Amino acid sequence: MKKLLLSLTAIAGIFSHAQTALHGTDWALKKIVRNNITYNLPQNSEIGSPVLTFTQSPSGPTTNMINNICGSGMWAMLFDAEITNNSFNIWSMGDSNTNTCTLPENIAFLTQYHDYSIMSSGSYSYQITNASGMRNLVITNSSGYQAFYQSGFLETKEIKSSLSEKAITIYPNPVKEGSVHLKNAERIEWIKVYNTEGKLIIQNHSSDPEINATNLLKGGYFMEVKSQSGISRHQFIKQ
Repeated sequence: MKKLLLSLTAIAGIFSHAQTALHGTDWALKKIVRNNITYNLPQNSEIGSPVLTFTQSPSGPTTNMINNICGSGMWAMLFDAEITNNSFNIWSMGDSNTNTCTLPENIAFLTQYHDYSIMSSGSYSYQITNASGMRNLVITNSSGYQAFYQSGFLETKEIKSSLSEKAITIYPNPVKEGSVHLKNAERIEWIKVYNTEGKLIIQNHSSDPEINATNLLKGGYFMEVKSQSGISRHQFIKQ
């Protein structure tokens, strides 16, 4: 049980020695700017609300930087000791290259964002500001290209967060066999499950409030749920 609790803590990114303003927050992607040209995130259900996370690695003093967009899991490894209040270095990065988007505007945005992510020497600067009750994050690569994020959910016509709704919870957690169930989830549109490297493992476009975890390998996973209340994100352990 002690080992399991440590693993869950690692997934949530809350080890005290790795804590920065970047950690512990879902950073919702809003737009990118390249060569003074702004590319806004398309507003449709296919691309959804891509989220950037910084989570503590289970294996040591490193942080996993993960951004899932169109089913393509972009990931990078950062050494905690090199994350400052306004910069970080990327030591390795990769892309699962599993594009699930079909709409032209989504594919075009994914291409721009992918180029922003890889066209850098590995050094990035960032700035976090607060405005209107929201936290805003701007990350700039060595070529001067910028990505803009916002904490919380992007409130659009299609994706809204309703604070009056009961919070969605998942159980059992951890899970050994069978399914992970969702409680208080109404009118589910889809459920997506990613591993800790950002790779899309399960994509369920149905209203069933559960996913079958029997065939999942042991370890930690991230779950995204699109329901009547908006998009919620959860972590769970497969034993």
